[in-house]
Amino acid sequence: MYQLNNSVKLVDYDKWYQKAWASGFLKNIQAEYDVTPVRILRDDDDPNHVIVVLTAQSLKAFDNLLSDPRIHEFVADKNNFLVETPKPLGRYTATEINDVNPEAKYGFHTQHRLVDYNQWFSIFKDSTFRKEIEEANGLRCVRILRETENQNNAVVIFQGPSQDAYDAMHNDPRVQERFNDKSIFIEPPKCVGRFTPVNL
Repeated sequence: MYQLNNSVKLVDYDKWYQKAWASGFLKNIQAEYDVTPVRILRDDDDPNHVIVVLTAQSLKAFDNLLSDPRIHEFVADKNNFLVETPKPLGRYTATEINDVNPEAKYGFHTQHRLVDYNQWFSIFKDSTFRKEIEEANGLRCVRILRETENQNNAVVIFQGPSQDAYDAMHNDPRVQERFNDKSIFIEPPKCVGRFTPVNL
């Protein structure tokens, strides 16, 4: 299974949602290509900025969908409340780490640029150190998105109650010491967004 994340900047989220999703317009087109809309992630700092998450069994399905003239027409129509053409953030394979907590307030996306993904993952996945720090701060890693183009890049998604809780985990001296290990990280991981999910 592959995942495509598209960044969309809007004039009016509610009007866009009604026209694009509540009406079934985009879902119907996507179904023709065996592409499944999963969720919308609303940027907590800017509710008119969203990430649309789609999944498919092949990368070609995304290419076919994105070349559909109805999609191009929808994106070009200024009445569809888009500030600019949607931008692909990346194509990924997803690894589920924990069950998603539907009661969690936020999802924090943390960009990881790694020397060797497999080496990092073998440390990260079963790390009691990571789990202890997450638990102490009320966070939980739920998913890892690994880029298909550069497989040493990943987005790690944590769920948690607040920015303060995430910052406390991220800035823990033991975590920062790990982040500065150049044998694992090309650069220290950074948070690239705090989102609230809307399931599709």
